[in-house]
Amino acid sequence: MPPTKTSRVEEEHQDEDQAPCDPWTYCCQSDSESCPTPAAAAAAANDSEDDPEDLTEEGLKARNAVLAVSKSVVALAASIDGDPPSTLACTGTVVSHEDSATWILTSATLIRKQGINTEVHEASIAKIEVLLHNKKVVNGQLLMYDLQYNVAVVSIDIQANLPVVVLSDLPESYFLTPSPVVAIARKFESQSLQMKRGNTCRTVSDLDCNELMISTCQIEQVFIGGLLIDLEEKIVGMNFIDDETTPFLPVQVVRGCLTHFKKFREIKQPWLGIRGRALHVLELAKLEKICHRCPKPHSGILVDMIPEASRANCEGVEVGDILNQLDGVVLHSPGQLTAMLLDKMVVAMDTRKPVVIKAFVRRPRDGMTFDADLKVMERPPGECDLLFKNRWTLPQPEMYYWVPAETGEWVDESD
Repeated sequence: MPPTKTSRVEEEHQDEDQAPCDPWTYCCQSDSESCPTPAAAAAAANDSEDDPEDLTEEGLKARNAVLAVSKSVVALAASIDGDPPSTLACTGTVVSHEDSATWILTSATLIRKQGINTEVHEASIAKIEVLLHNKKVVNGQLLMYDLQYNVAVVSIDIQANLPVVVLSDLPESYFLTPSPVVAIARKFESQSLQMKRGNTCRTVSDLDCNELMISTCQIEQVFIGGLLIDLEEKIVGMNFIDDETTPFLPVQVVRGCLTHFKKFREIKQPWLGIRGRALHVLELAKLEKICHRCPKPHSGILVDMIPEASRANCEGVEVGDILNQLDGVVLHSPGQLTAMLLDKMVVAMDTRKPVVIKAFVRRPRDGMTFDADLKVMERPPGECDLLFKNRWTLPQPEMYYWVPAETGEWVDESD
């Protein structure tokens, strides 16, 4: 569901002095005040944050949040032609029942080729095994994948006693304030549920993906593709891994990807390649420069890049402009922008014609504001790679040894 629209005045433009949320307050704090670096946060973390038996109030909330989704959390392992050294294991989540099959959402890291960032192993040679919550192991089949957002769907031919996790959008301003979260995994070797606690953090990921956000959960490889949830049991995103940080794809983007998978069996990328950064994560010097040239913006996306191939669909928007609103909705993050474009792309595909969304734009270099009609439409055939840029690291596969208690047919424990 698209984010809720906000009212606008000044000929449909919201009076920003009356905006209900002011991320600028966070922007102008020093880095140490707003959010510590992931390394510093990890160093300061209490050992109990990784302890599932932590009986503090926060520890109990974290454990309860994990248990609430535990039956939907699975472990996945992919090997090429049964070669153990090539095995990569990660985590997935049951997200849908389609006909007689169950869909598991995970990371495309599971089936990507080492050393070739834009290819995956053929389904015919990649053996995928899925460990369920009841320690049964079943065969999985790669159904769909997308390397732009590094997500994949694995199908298993069972439905019984596997509850579905519903992916719902969070409030637009949810990520403006760091909050406690828990990363979840299921491990093949021990067949057990794993959890790592931390906080969301207003820090930009080193990976080349504007939508990614950061948490301070110190995870290992098996957490890739698993859920990040908060202590109120809300799904926050999907975990990935980097050398020093834990990036995650916000839930609204994950939800948009799943919607596309269900409707199109692939993710239809809009022919609109705007990339940018949220104002509230910019360095102070950059924010000061913007503030000196135009009225203090409460929120928005600073445009960093517009590929030449899609410039005609951006109606005058230039690098350095600030996208403040789309169709009256105040923008807070690139993830929110991407989720809105994915939703509009569904409409464009259903109607087979471009969808126009109205952007309210600020141009700091001269202080002007204007509306721009952005066209959301399907990419022309043969030009899909013009906007594509692989943006993910790929960890080395690890040797996994496990002896499942039972491998074979599903047994419904509810009987």
